Amino acid sequence: MSWTWVWRLPRWLFLIVVIALFVALFGFCIHLIEPSTFPSFAEGAWWVLITISTIGYGDYAPVSAAGRWLTVLIVLLGAGLISSYFFTIASNAFIRHQSILDGKHAFHGKHHLILIGWNARTLWLLEQNKHQSIVLIDDSLEAHPLFETAPCQFIKGKPYYFDTLKKASVPTASAVIITANQHVDEEAADAQTILTLLTIRRLHPTIPCMVELLTHEQVDSAKKAGATTIIESHATVGKALTDALDQCT
Repeated sequence: MSWTWVWRLPRWLFLIVVIALFVALFGFCIHLIEPSTFPSFAEGAWWVLITISTIGYGDYAPVSAAGRWLTVLIVLLGAGLISSYFFTIASNAFIRHQSILDGKHAFHGKHHLILIGWNARTLWLLEQNKHQSIVLIDDSLEAHPLFETAPCQFIKGKPYYFDTLKKASVPTASAVIITANQHVDEEAADAQTILTLLTIRRLHPTIPCMVELLTHEQVDSAKKAGATTIIESHATVGKALTDALDQCT
């Protein structure tokens, strides 16, 4: 039987295997050395585990010189193993936390809403859908903008890249809202919106996609790309201003 699979285990799982073997080996040894104090292998293994993880309960204690020297070896080696295990767990937790904060951690949920672009519109949507599972995709942010307050996951990356959309689990999402990129001019923003829409359609041909356009010229292109709903933000705002002006005159 090949044991090469052990070396391919995650570090935390590898340490658990090593600790289990360590406890079994020295539990058996102390049982052989002092069968009167440790009448069974199980009691020996229990004593080894408690000794390396705490200062011991005092319910078992070796009385022979060989048993005490073995205890010294167990403490010296076992303390290092246990410390390495807890350090690995803490390190993994920190790395995962930092990965989520930086937008590098993939989302693995289902039936979630995907918001593309960080701006006042997406902030409003987040505030109005606090009980909805939401994934925010943006390339301009350096870190999660609402890590401590909003229950959403942030994915950093260009929204028209397959890898970015796969991290956001587009194939299992319930809907996508694409807002206009506020960091480029209007034509470039609409071109990016349509490119993002086309990429999404490659991953999920039937998912509802709501897109924001800044120019009327790209409406037909957005329809052909598969937009479910098209919002012309400038036209909407312009109409609202016109209606307000009519009421004032």
